[in-house]
Order: sequence, then structure tokens, then C-alpha cells
Amino acid sequence: MKRYQVYLNPHSVSILDDFEGISDISRSKLIRRVVDNVAEELIKIFAERKRSGKKEYLLDKLAGFVDLKTDKKTNFSQHVDEIYFTD
Repeated sequence: MKRYQVYLNPHSVSILDDFEGISDISRSKLIRRVVDNVAEELIKIFAERKRSGKKEYLLDKLAGFVDLKTDKKTNFSQHVDEIYFTD
């Protein structure tokens, strides 16, 4: 297992902590299970793409579903620290 740093929504973490309090499953174990389940679903999506012979990824259908109403190029992931570390 390898360690990674991720930013999580405080509300979501609070829910995980509450669940940890009523179960024997730690927050870290819950997060690992969720990520593992999502990875398994992504494997299915990519396998379907390969079987169907489509040239586009199924996730590409989601591209552009958010309209920012601007022509300005954005890269939110590059500046994520600005969101969480404001003065």
C-alpha cells in the first residue's frame, strides 16, 4: 500500500467519522473501500469501451456538461490549493 494526500470535503469526513463511531471500520478503511469500488467500476467502463470498439471513452460523454458561461480557459486542478488555503 502507498500513501497519498487528498483534499476531502469536511462534511463528508464528518459523516465518515460518525460512521466510524458506530462501527468497527476506520475512516481510512472506508476511504480505501470507496476508492477500490470506484476503480472496479472504472475497469468495467474501460472494458466496455474496448469490447465495443468505440473510439471515445464513455466518460467523454460527461465532458462539457458544466457550462461556465465563459470562453476563458480554466484548469481548476492546477490551482486547487487556492480553494482550500485562502486568507
